[in-house]
Amino acid sequence: MSVTPPILRIGPYSIVRELGEGATSNVYLALRDGSYASVALKQLRRASQSELHKSMFTAEVELGRTMQHRNIVRVLDADLKEKTGAYLVMEYINGKSLDRHDKVENLLPIDKVLSVTTQVAEALKYAAEMGVVHRDVKPGNIILMPNGVAKLADFGCAIPVSEMGAVVAGSLAYMSPEQIEGEALDARSDIYSLGAVLYRLLTGHYTFEADNQFDARIAILNFPITPIDTYRKALPKILADVVERAMQKDPAQRYANWDEFIADLNKAIQLIEASDYDMDLYRGFSMNTQTVLSNYMSASREFSRSSFSRSGIPDSFGS
Repeated sequence: MSVTPPILRIGPYSIVRELGEGATSNVYLALRDGSYASVALKQLRRASQSELHKSMFTAEVELGRTMQHRNIVRVLDADLKEKTGAYLVMEYINGKSLDRHDKVENLLPIDKVLSVTTQVAEALKYAAEMGVVHRDVKPGNIILMPNGVAKLADFGCAIPVSEMGAVVAGSLAYMSPEQIEGEALDARSDIYSLGAVLYRLLTGHYTFEADNQFDARIAILNFPITPIDTYRKALPKILADVVERAMQKDPAQRYANWDEFIADLNKAIQLIEASDYDMDLYRGFSMNTQTVLSNYMSASREFSRSSFSRSGIPDSFGS
């Protein structure tokens, strides 16, 4: 069996290692000749060299060069005529994508989730002001740095506001109904997607239950989301309301713009910060255990992790 040799160079860049794979491209950690600074190099795969893919890649490069925002990954360089495949070069973000924290067993603390959501909302507001809809807002495209700064990546699916893309693109679990239907989009579609991301990061679950993509599509188009307190009993209603409004099927029933979304999210954050109710106590527990903990909290406001920690909870309180 032959083994494909590792890629050592792309243009003037030495490849250190592969960082990941997208639907049409590979991303590498690289060094430019004469520089010690690490960068992330994204290159179209040979199987993705159609005119459509090249056009979308070119749009991503052009858009990336114009965007300058603290919470958006910057495009530094590009070569659309490289013989081994068009590539773009981005700042290398030393952090972790949030798809590492979208399962029940590894959720982030609620304050970090809300901080990340606020930062990404500001990035998407900036994009909307530039007339852009991202179309692929998902945990895997959000990178959290050790200093707490969140960066939104991958504008490869982005299109101008009020236009229809050449193809329906994005990640199904986070698509708005109108995006699935291939309709013209505006900021409200990204608001829906960020609402779905917030739901996932808070609960470790999708907003619907489905066995396959067909069922998922039907659920997104026709059925209400699973109430968030099904998975996270203790969340305050004001936060659940933010998620529910952001994810209304009808765009007219959602937040009209990012300012409205951010304002309500900040109200929820302020309420949580002012409360002595330990929201993260419930992270990762079953509903049975959440109920026991909720009852205990109501009976005793002197609760603390030291006196009633996870290690001290009997197994009979649920899995």
